[in-house]
Amino acid sequence: MKAPIILETKKGTIIIQASDLLYITVDTTKDHSLCFVTKNEKYYCTGDLNNYEDAYQNWLFRCHRSFIVNLLTIREINKYERRVYFLDDSFNNNCPFSRRKYAPLKQSLKDILLTEQEA
Repeated sequence: MKAPIILETKKGTIIIQASDLLYITVDTTKDHSLCFVTKNEKYYCTGDLNNYEDAYQNWLFRCHRSFIVNLLTIREINKYERRVYFLDDSFNNNCPFSRRKYAPLKQSLKDILLTEQEA
């Protein structure tokens, strides 16, 4: 079981389970603000992507300078569109990945899926 992410927002403390988080992105409308996109909602807090990339390195992957994806919720990596699509697409959620991150993203996804199968 993956450790949940605990966020301190303006409204209070939010706990996001690993299975609910789709991706984390930089909120360009505010300085030092991040947006955590889940299957049902978006949560905003202050912070830096580097903090989450390092702390949850086994199931989160930095696929772009402004995006970290949850490897556990990926449905498809589209090489030609350079987009990642997620299992729950009720919000039509997807995000870009950088050209140089395609091979490491694909390998990290394989590694996490093998680890999940063994557990």
